[in-house]
Amino acid sequence: MAKYSDESRKIRYELRDETEQSIKDLNINRDNFHEVSKLEYEDVIRRFYYTFCDYENHPEIHLNYLWLHFRAELHNSKSIWNRNMSWAEFITKIDEMIPQNRPGEFYFMNSFGWVYEGKLSEIIQVLEDASGLLEDFYILPKKSQFAWVLCYCDDGDCMTLYSKEN
Repeated sequence: MAKYSDESRKIRYELRDETEQSIKDLNINRDNFHEVSKLEYEDVIRRFYYTFCDYENHPEIHLNYLWLHFRAELHNSKSIWNRNMSWAEFITKIDEMIPQNRPGEFYFMNSFGWVYEGKLSEIIQVLEDASGLLEDFYILPKKSQFAWVLCYCDDGDCMTLYSKEN
């Protein structure tokens, strides 16, 4: 798993604090969105990494710029760029991007390694409230064997849906 420099560690914890503050400020029920148990972190990140990444050529598990290491055989079915719309408008497009036959709960991971789980509406609320600290993030179904992932890339200012099958 990735190690963080002192500066990255500072930003990493500021991002977690910001997410936790958003949950409080938005009065989000912890049953609907919460941090995954620290005992489950490594398992969730590893399953995600080995499902979507070209781990043979990129064996070090990390979440920064991970979309650069996705497997070539993944299907890129939808992309949207954040041009001419506010962050809040852009984030509401998540609901349109992900498959409609979706489960009720999702994992939300950011590039600094924080893993949350919960309902999509609460994930969207927290993302709408996010500041510029957030870089890449990933949303994937908690069930269904990680059939797809929605990836946001800050550098490209876009979201793309990747799936294992058409």
